[in-house]
Amino acid sequence: MYCKVMTVALLLLVLFVVVNIVEAYDFAIHTDAHPWPKADAEKEIEKLVNAIKNKVNLEVFEPNQRDDLANWVKAHTKDGQSTLILTGITPSTIYPKGNAKPEGSVLEEFLDAGNTIFNTGEYTFYTSEGPAETNETQGLQNIIDVPEAFVWHERGADAWKEDPVVVTPTKEGKKYAPSIKEYGTSYPFHVKDYEGTPWKLEIALAENTKQDLRVEPAVIFNQETGGRLGIFVQAYVGDIPHPGVSFADIISQFILNYHVPRVLTVEAANKLALTWGEIKSSR
Repeated sequence: MYCKVMTVALLLLVLFVVVNIVEAYDFAIHTDAHPWPKADAEKEIEKLVNAIKNKVNLEVFEPNQRDDLANWVKAHTKDGQSTLILTGITPSTIYPKGNAKPEGSVLEEFLDAGNTIFNTGEYTFYTSEGPAETNETQGLQNIIDVPEAFVWHERGADAWKEDPVVVTPTKEGKKYAPSIKEYGTSYPFHVKDYEGTPWKLEIALAENTKQDLRVEPAVIFNQETGGRLGIFVQAYVGDIPHPGVSFADIISQFILNYHVPRVLTVEAANKLALTWGEIKSSR
């Protein structure tokens, strides 16, 4: 009888763990957008929010809610299953202006704890509120700890070009973000930048293979920390990419078709397996 009671109790505990893990898909979006025209950005952000708000636990932070956003990031750092969406601006409350804290910023700690950051719009982490270009290329390099990382058109410290990099959807892109089509990006990942680092390319939704492999939208994954960084439709000016390309559609489709079911759910299941193993070993 004792064993049966204990088994039931353990099963209830496991169910409790399952429910809590499944409900742990916490997302936040900061709506300070750049460089999109204000009206276009607001329309896209509203579309993105409406697409995912009933599928995940989403908190929306307005441009002036930088302190509230920082509090959310700090509160969600340890769980390793939270996702922060930035729309071209990196608030100084999570990464100080001018790279004033190159190591140990709130944003870097969040990423290093195994969480996810998605960015659209401006060069990743380049711009602070204002929008002031105080971080420049060092922001990305500091936050992911890859000194050679750039998302210019070409590889290197000053390889920005006026013409966009034309990317073609991959098979994975068509599967997980069906609205994606060929478009021009200003700021792709260069896969070679991550050779010899803990970061690897997890998935590319579109690519350019004319020089070294350049990918965008894409997600890179840190094999040591479990952190993920995704970039989606990054551009310097509002008319790149083509006006028919919706960052809201691409990001929301990717989140619902890939990120939640294939990443967060799998990792939740792994945590559950570990928990159940610990329970059995303690009996």
